[in-house]
Amino acid sequence: MSLLLPALVGVLLTLVPRPLSRARWAQRRPREAAVVWVVYALVTAYLLLLALALAVGSLWPAGLFLLWMLVRLTQTVRGLRRSQRRHQEALALVADYDPLLRVHVLNDDRPLAYCLPNGARPMVVVTRGALELADSAEMRAILAHERCHARNRHDLLVTGFLAWQRIFPFVPSCRAAAEAVGAVTEAWADDQAAAEVSHAVTLRAIMRLGSGVPGGLDHLGWEPDPATLSRVRRLMGQMAEGRLSPGPALTGR
Repeated sequence: MSLLLPALVGVLLTLVPRPLSRARWAQRRPREAAVVWVVYALVTAYLLLLALALAVGSLWPAGLFLLWMLVRLTQTVRGLRRSQRRHQEALALVADYDPLLRVHVLNDDRPLAYCLPNGARPMVVVTRGALELADSAEMRAILAHERCHARNRHDLLVTGFLAWQRIFPFVPSCRAAAEAVGAVTEAWADDQAAAEVSHAVTLRAIMRLGSGVPGGLDHLGWEPDPATLSRVRRLMGQMAEGRLSPGPALTGR
């Protein structure tokens, strides 16, 4: 038993994140995947603390490591909050609020849209370039995506796993876990946009913002980053599944 617990912790830390990040069910059900990632982190942390306590017959090592984890989490949160506060102050000077769209509009030709965490009142920001490039349906999909991030406080989930990566900087799979959680939140928001508008429009919006020109993937110069390409492939796969399985639950998507 004395060796079994450390071995289990080692497996959880080093071997579980990569296959979990690549699991097909996690791609299909990102909300459930987010819950699984949170449970994974809590269970791993608990078993690690327990293993430390049992290894030396004292709670002191476990207590010190728990303190270290809390310090790293606090540092991560405070660092991100400082950055977000500076960003908010800059937006207050250069961005205009659009009450119709309920977004802050930044005078920038680049087509961008993002959610800026702001406690209980996150801000959705779009650029003039995005408003000029996207049509009305695509803009609805873009805003549905960003508001899903805001409504479900995806920033807390991403921040927690960024701290997890910083707690175990020597474990490469912890970085994989942080990246996978970021991908899960993007898939979750894409699903929300597809549910509110459609898969086709959501896909088109991603491609249009990614390419910066009308036509998206048809534009020969478009070279998406791996994360964006993964989102495109995921939505295209969902659309293909919808055509092959025309059940009533898929109509209108």
